[in-house]
Amino acid sequence: MYLIIRCPGCRAFTYVDRFQRWKLCPVCGHAHEVSKAPAYLEVEDYTEAEHIVKQMEKHLQTAKKTDFTQEETVELRHHYTEALKKKLKGHHA
Repeated sequence: MYLIIRCPGCRAFTYVDRFQRWKLCPVCGHAHEVSKAPAYLEVEDYTEAEHIVKQMEKHLQTAKKTDFTQEETVELRHHYTEALKKKLKGHHA
């Protein structure tokens, strides 16, 4: 499992193994404690995390926003959970 987090230095989205304690930001090089970075979502694998990070950045750029509201973060988690449920149902059908 991977957490999608945001660098407290440059505010870039990135992802990290959920058990990893430190993350070196690939954008600005800032080393930070994972537990202190805002976590947006927990996903199954790194390829999924990469895709979601790109989508999140694209959404904020398109909306000309700097961050997601609390409501948007809750909605993001809900949509991801629903997509995961559908994916699991497809495997068990």
